[in-house]
Amino acid sequence: MLFRRVIVCALLVGLCAGLIHSAVQRLQVVPIIAAAEVFESALEASPPSHDHAAHDHGDGAWEPQAGFERTAWTVAANVLASIGFALLLVPALAAWDRTRRDGGGASIATGLLWGAAGWVCFHVWPALGLPPELPGEASAPLGARQAWWALAVACAAAGLSLLCLVRAPWRLAGLVLLALPFVIGAPHLDGAPFAAFNAEAAAQMAALKQRFLVATAIASAVHWLALGALSGAAVRRWLRPLLLDASPGGAVGGGTRP
Repeated sequence: MLFRRVIVCALLVGLCAGLIHSAVQRLQVVPIIAAAEVFESALEASPPSHDHAAHDHGDGAWEPQAGFERTAWTVAANVLASIGFALLLVPALAAWDRTRRDGGGASIATGLLWGAAGWVCFHVWPALGLPPELPGEASAPLGARQAWWALAVACAAAGLSLLCLVRAPWRLAGLVLLALPFVIGAPHLDGAPFAAFNAEAAAQMAALKQRFLVATAIASAVHWLALGALSGAAVRRWLRPLLLDASPGGAVGGGTRP
């Protein structure tokens, strides 16, 4: 019963958060990507050059058609990713709620804090070393970037957990883990990221890049805060009664804590 309800809660939370994320992306991020793709298309149509060859265009790879098909696949990907995150967040919040005996368990407010921590781990920390990239931007090999991103996320999650959940002196290990990805260093190509473009186009792409960084940060923050708030509400409303029944000192009949 408890396992099934956790799964259902995660599915509902992920669906709602994924739709919210998609709506914010459509308003904040998609117009910037579309503008960058205009410059990228112009670059691809130009005569090939040595700098142009540094870009990975994914020739031969399938891409959804612009319009409804692309939007639908983007929404589906966002919802599936949100469900995956919710399958981590909801059980973690439920386990934490079960240990609380002071009335400070899962709620919308505490869920927002957990969501903010997720945003730091999955967006802020990796973006400090590898900022989100625009179409047409030169970048290091994909495998190296993925490996460093995974390292940054893992170190951020472990580091924040140590800083927030354990006592000194183990908290110092949390600081070490937070710094580790940047000591190793993120993979980058030598040279300017828009060197393949002419001077005017490169300047416009650089301006788009600054807007893109802000837009993606906002979209990711809204996504994670929605995930956290919805997870906190779901745990409090639908999982806490079962958690109390399962605990040794739980209230009889599945009552809720005040």
